[in-house]
Amino acid sequence: MDDQGKRLLLALVISLAFLFVYQNFLMPPGPPPAEEAAEESPAPQPLDTQTAEPSGEAAPAATLEPIAEEAERLITVRTPRYVATLSNRGGAIRSFALEQYREDIKDPESHVQMVRTVGEERALPLSAEFTAAGGPLGFAGALFRPDGRDLDLAEGQTGQVVYRYRTPEGLEMVKTLTFSGDDYRVQASVRVLNRSGDPLGGRLTIAWAPGLEPTADAGASRRSKASRYGYMGAMYLDGGKTTKIKGAKLEGSQSFEGQLSWVASMDMYFVAALMPGDGISGAMARKGSGDRVEVGLYSQLRLPPDSAATVSGSAYIGPKDMAELKKVDPALARTIELGIFGFIAKPLLDLLNFFHRYVGNYGVAIIILSTLIKIVFIPFSTISHRSMKKTQKLQPQINQLKDRYKKDREKLNQEIMKLYQENKVNPMGGCLPILVQIPVFFALYRARLGAIELRHAPFYFWIQDLSAKDPLFITPVIMGATMVLQQKMTPTAVDPRQEKIMMFLPVVFTALFLSFPSGLVIYWTVNNVLTIAHQYFLNKGGEKGAPEAAEPRKGKKKR
Repeated sequence: MDDQGKRLLLALVISLAFLFVYQNFLMPPGPPPAEEAAEESPAPQPLDTQTAEPSGEAAPAATLEPIAEEAERLITVRTPRYVATLSNRGGAIRSFALEQYREDIKDPESHVQMVRTVGEERALPLSAEFTAAGGPLGFAGALFRPDGRDLDLAEGQTGQVVYRYRTPEGLEMVKTLTFSGDDYRVQASVRVLNRSGDPLGGRLTIAWAPGLEPTADAGASRRSKASRYGYMGAMYLDGGKTTKIKGAKLEGSQSFEGQLSWVASMDMYFVAALMPGDGISGAMARKGSGDRVEVGLYSQLRLPPDSAATVSGSAYIGPKDMAELKKVDPALARTIELGIFGFIAKPLLDLLNFFHRYVGNYGVAIIILSTLIKIVFIPFSTISHRSMKKTQKLQPQINQLKDRYKKDREKLNQEIMKLYQENKVNPMGGCLPILVQIPVFFALYRARLGAIELRHAPFYFWIQDLSAKDPLFITPVIMGATMVLQQKMTPTAVDPRQEKIMMFLPVVFTALFLSFPSGLVIYWTVNNVLTIAHQYFLNKGGEKGAPEAAEPRKGKKKR
C-alpha cells in the first residue's frame, strides 16, 4: 500500500471516527464540577449576609392576622409567546406552554410545556423558601393571597401579579411576578418582613423545581429522544465559564458563588435559566427525582425585629433561540452549545438564518449555504485533486522503486521522496485540503443538531422536519450513491485491496446517516453533488498545462 493511499485512507477513517464520537467526547469542556458542598447551616453568614432595613410597617405580632387562602386559586397570563398558569400555592408557576412550539409536529395543540409537575408535594417553579435555624418555614407550599387578575398582554405591554402570605408568628413574604409581551422573561421580586419580636436569620431561595428534564409521557419521550445529541441537565455560567451539573452524578446540594451570570436547567432545545438580581448571594443545585436537577438563587438574610429585606431575580423560560436569548441578556446565548468549533458554527448559523429570511425555507437555505461553503473551498479541492492526479501519474515509477528496494524500506522511502521532489509533488497535498474542511463540517454538524430553527422546520415532499431523520431514508441512500460516484471520479493510486476498503466507506457513512437529522444529510448530499461537478470540470480540462511526471530514474538494483 503506497504512502499517498495510506494518507488518504487515514484522513477518511479519522473523519468517520471523529463524526461517530463527536457528540459524546468533543463537547467544549467547562471547568471541573464544583465540589459537593455539605448541607449548609441556615445560620447567617457574615460575608454574604444581606442587611435588612426597617420595614416601616411595624406592628405588634399579636395584633397581626395571618394572611393565607383556604384553597388553590389560579391566574392565567397570556402573551404572544406563551400561556402561563400561576398558582397561589407558593405563588409560583403551575404551567408554562410555549405558543410557537409543539411537542408533536402533527398536533398543532400540543404546545411545548416547560413545567412538568410531580405531584402536589413538589415545589413549583419560582417558588420561594425561607430556611431559618428551625428549618423551612413552609412558604413553598403555602396558599398565598393573590392580588391580581388574568393578564392578556400584547407586544410592548407588561403586567404584574402580587402574592402575599403571613405566618401566625408574624413572618411575611410578598412575591411580585412581572410579565412582558415582548420576551420569555419573568421577573421575580421577593420581600421578606419580620414582624415578630425575635430576630431571624436564614437563607431565602428562589428555585426552579422540579427541573426541566422531560418525564416519561409520550411528548417528552419524543423530545428526550431528539436530545440524545445534546446536553440535558443543569449548567451555570460563572466568570465567563460554563460548568455542567449532571443529575446522575449530583448528590445532595451544591452552592456556587462568584461572578454568576445564570444557572439553568435545560434540554436540547429549551431552557429555564435563573439570573441573579439585587441581594442575591449565589446559586444552588440539588438532586431532584430521577435525573432531574433543581436549580435556584439564594440570599443569606439577617432580619432583626420589625425589619424587611428584598431580593430579586429573573427567569428566562423558553427556546434556545439566539435572538430571543440575547434580547433578554447576551450572556444567555452561552446556553446554546456549538461545540469546540463554535467560533465557526456561530457565523454559519447566522448565515443560515440570513438566507432563510429571504427564501422562507430552511431546506433551501441549507442548499444555498452548502453551495457558498463549497465555493469558498474550491481552491483547496483543486489543490487536492491536482496533487492526487500527479501522484497517480507517478504510480508506475513508485511501483518500480518498490520492486527495486523491496528489501530496504529506508532506501525505498528516500527514493520515493526524491521522486516527489523532482516532480514537485507534495505527498500531503491530497490530504491536507480535506483536513482543512473537517472543522467546518463538524461546526455545521453541531450547529444543525442543536439549532432550534430546524426543529419541526419543513423542507418539501416527505421531509417535514429537518431536525429529524428522513422517515423514508431516501436522502441517506442518495447521499451514499453520490459518495460512490465521487470515489469513482477521484484520481487515486491504490491497489485493489485498498479500492475495496474505500468502496466500503460509503456503505458505512450511509448506515451512519440513516439516523442523522435530514437537514445534515441534505447538506452532505449537496456537498457531494457539487464536488462531483467540480471533479468533472477538472477531469475534462482542469489539468491542461499541469506538468508531466519526470521520466523514470534508472539506477542499480540493490542486491
